[in-house]
Amino acid sequence: MPETRTQNRQATVDRLHRITDDHAGGYRPGLTRADALAELSATSSDPDLLAEAAAAHAMADNWYAIVAVDLLIEAGADEELIQLHISELG
Repeated sequence: MPETRTQNRQATVDRLHRITDDHAGGYRPGLTRADALAELSATSSDPDLLAEAAAAHAMADNWYAIVAVDLLIEAGADEELIQLHISELG
C-alpha cells in the first residue's frame, strides 16, 4: 500500500509541476494564470505537494522558474516546506 501512495503522490506532484510549466513557460497558449490556478486547485490543495512541485521549479535553471514558484505559492504551497524540499533535492 505505501508504494501506491508514493506513486500517487509523485503523479500528483508531476501534474502540479506540468500545469505550472505549461503556464509559466507558455507551453499551452491561452492558459491564463486564473485557469492555471483553477487546474492546480482541482489537482491538489495540499501545501506539501504544492511545495514539492515548487521546489522542483526552484531548482530548475529556466527563465520562467520564478513565475512557476510564485504561482504555486499563490495556489497554497507552504514556503517553509518549499525550502525543506529544496534541501532534500540537494
